[in-house]
Amino acid sequence: MSDCGCDCGCNDVQSKEQESNLLECPTCGEEGKGVPFDVIKTFINKDLRRDITNGEFYICLNSKCKTAYYNKNGDYLFSINGIQKPIWFKEGSKPKIACYCNDITYEQVKKAVNQYDLRSWKEIVLHYNEKIICKCSKLNPTGECCSDNFNKVIDRF
Repeated sequence: MSDCGCDCGCNDVQSKEQESNLLECPTCGEEGKGVPFDVIKTFINKDLRRDITNGEFYICLNSKCKTAYYNKNGDYLFSINGIQKPIWFKEGSKPKIACYCNDITYEQVKKAVNQYDLRSWKEIVLHYNEKIICKCSKLNPTGECCSDNFNKVIDRF
């Protein structure tokens, strides 16, 4: 069971492999982290997705950098303007999304905490949705479980 309260194992699977899969962003020079190809297929705008082939892709972790994703060979570089949903840690992202699988924003977390005294990922997700969806390796821009970030958002409020 992962920290988020789901039982899909999303928190256990990806981190070790992705932690060792790092590559400098060609735009800002800061470290980027490997992401599953499913993330690329999910986030890149359809018109840009057409010619993308499977391979090693990375997300730029610099909040100020306008690059979202890039590949190892330098064939592909996608800006934050070329993706379908904002990446929560990038400057200016609106709305800031706390849970991509269940489409929960920071504002919704704030409301759930302050108005309903909900304090866990599971409680908050079920407050807004009838069922829980957990496909972080495809729906989260980093390909990782959102529970760490989600819990930090809860703690802010």
